[in-house]
Formats: sequence, C-alpha cells, structure tokens
Amino acid sequence: SVWWNFGSLLGLCLATQILTGLFLAMHYTSDI
Repeated sequence: SVWWNFGSLLGLCLATQILTGLFLAMHYTSDI
C-alpha cells in the first residue's frame, strides 16, 4: 500500500514536470 502510494506520487510529479516542460516549450517557441 505504501509503495503504491509512493509510486503514484512519483508518477504524478513526473507527469506534472513533463506537462509544465511542454507548456513552457510551446510558450517560448511561440514568442520567438
């Protein structure tokens, strides 16, 4: 149970980082 919670939390952090990375990339490329 603890490992499942840790894995889901890690996956959520990874997903948010990827989403923010894509968002920033699109934002900066649209400015150029």
